Amino acid sequence: MFREIKNKYLRITSIILFAIIIFFCALQLNFLWLFGYSPSYADIKKPSQRIGSELYTSDGKLIGRYYSENRTPVSFNEIAPSAINALVAREDARFYSHFGIDVRSLLSSGISTAKGDKRGGSTITQQLAKNLYKTRYNKSQGIIKYIPLVRTLISKLKEWMTAIKLESNYSKNDIITMYLNTVSFGNNAYGIKTASRIYFDKQATQLTVPESALLIGMLKATTSYNPFKFPEKAIENRNITLAQMNKYKY
Repeated sequence: MFREIKNKYLRITSIILFAIIIFFCALQLNFLWLFGYSPSYADIKKPSQRIGSELYTSDGKLIGRYYSENRTPVSFNEIAPSAINALVAREDARFYSHFGIDVRSLLSSGISTAKGDKRGGSTITQQLAKNLYKTRYNKSQGIIKYIPLVRTLISKLKEWMTAIKLESNYSKNDIITMYLNTVSFGNNAYGIKTASRIYFDKQATQLTVPESALLIGMLKATTSYNPFKFPEKAIENRNITLAQMNKYKY
């Protein structure tokens, strides 16, 4: 069908674009089980998370929780603005302006990696895609998991595709909320509400700026920056988050 295109460069461009479209369709559909699972739009619209079961007395007093992951989801309005600001400042400064992939950060990360300085370029939305849909787990790898470099490339492509789907289906506030309900803060504390209770014995809405900075900083390494085990490291890391918040006028 491309023979009908007389212009050589236009014909080559058309072939390349067609090949790219076919490749991404094959990736999404897991053609011949090569690529593993990719979340569909139905999966995107109905994300699932493990949440704990709570047992209350007749007067509404919480007396016990049963869980595999200690998590209690919250809404956007139940999260302290300082926690949201700390997250954006530390993890994804251009969160409100990109479409799920931060091209500038991606290019910068690629250049740094080429120079031997490994630096993450993943956006908040990409991290959510990875955490919520396990884009790097065996189920998502297919037959190509036996080819190391290809496996890494395909995993990253699926992470990007999923991030774009999330951005097209949810508002920025929704994505922030899902992210903070999904991530682990160590000590079997999943989500910002549980982390607030375990580390500060308060609700997520009550977090102060320093407390928010400490919790968000922990996401870099929940064990290394655990304030119960390594308080000095946790404070140093908190201060880095505070500096980032100051840098971006939060």
